[in-house]
Amino acid sequence: MEKLKGLDLENKKVLDAGTGACNMTEYLEDMGAEVVSIDYRRDRQSECRERIDRGQFITGDLSSLDFIEDASFDYVVCDFVLSVIQEKKDRLISPVLREFHRILRDKGMLIIVDYKPFHEEHHDGELHDVQTELWRMENAMAELLGEGHLEEYSPEVISKELSAIGFQETDISILLENVPWPVDLLKEHQSLIEEDVERIDDDSLREAFQDRLDQIMERAKDEEVKSGSIYELKAIA
Repeated sequence: MEKLKGLDLENKKVLDAGTGACNMTEYLEDMGAEVVSIDYRRDRQSECRERIDRGQFITGDLSSLDFIEDASFDYVVCDFVLSVIQEKKDRLISPVLREFHRILRDKGMLIIVDYKPFHEEHHDGELHDVQTELWRMENAMAELLGEGHLEEYSPEVISKELSAIGFQETDISILLENVPWPVDLLKEHQSLIEEDVERIDDDSLREAFQDRLDQIMERAKDEEVKSGSIYELKAIA
């Protein structure tokens, strides 16, 4: 795994901030870390427990980690979480980053891995129409249903916020350019959008969104979708 390359995690206490599909939690365990994995969805953690018989799993909100003592972790790893942290209007990034700073030991390290913003005005790399149109639809659905929108944060913006919070230094690197979007990943986004489409009360509007989504996915069948870039940000507390 290119991310976290060169880090000695043996017997280090690591917070996996966002259990998700459990891949990072599993990787950290394999690297010998003592892992605490947190996610706001209990079902994700139940699935993860079936794969890992070690580690500690907590259902909680990353912006309020008051059950964790100050300066108690060597590392905090936030893997593809910040780009979706504000799916709801009441979720903000600053309280999350402040909590990371509070629970890290002196000279502890925060590691953020995520996509650079997909909005064309804020992205300096190659973007594919299929991916960007799916992103637009996800945001449009969130706005329509009164659930805010996906707030994208560039690594440069995050770095400035970390400095203001008290992190001593940050380092940003690009892990991958022109990220492949396989069919399974595109279908995962399609499924999430369709769940929201079904919640629309207006029949004609619901049909219009579904038709547009079908058109996008039909085009994805005939094209190799590569879009955006993935960065890694390391910050010292």
